[in-house]
Amino acid sequence: MSRSEGGTAEVAEGLVRLWECIDRRVAPAVPPAQFRVLRVVGTAGVVTSTKIAEATGAMPSSISRLIGRLQGAGLLVKEENCSNRRETLIRLTADGQELLREVEEQRLDELRLLLKPLSLRGRQALLRGLISFNQSPLWD
Repeated sequence: MSRSEGGTAEVAEGLVRLWECIDRRVAPAVPPAQFRVLRVVGTAGVVTSTKIAEATGAMPSSISRLIGRLQGAGLLVKEENCSNRRETLIRLTADGQELLREVEEQRLDELRLLLKPLSLRGRQALLRGLISFNQSPLWD
């Protein structure tokens, strides 16, 4: 393994450890698979179950069950699409929006806490690297 590959593997491991640590400290009120659905819907605003399945990589039947559970918990609403009656549109309820906001705020607080020991220069370098990573065309 080349030096740069070893560094890449080390960075990847660090990112995974960081995210796992944050997830352990911030336990959302819903299981991770359901929370991913909430994030997709929250980002899109209004979306179909097909788009949720595509965004999460889950099977449409699994997404239907997750949506049903989230709807039962009062976090999602399903509505008929007036322009295409074969589609159902899904959006967050006020409670769903609030849960999503709270969990994301807690995650940011935990991230700040975990990164606090880094120098300002180190945090800035990490931020630049993560922004570049997030803008990768491979995410599309």
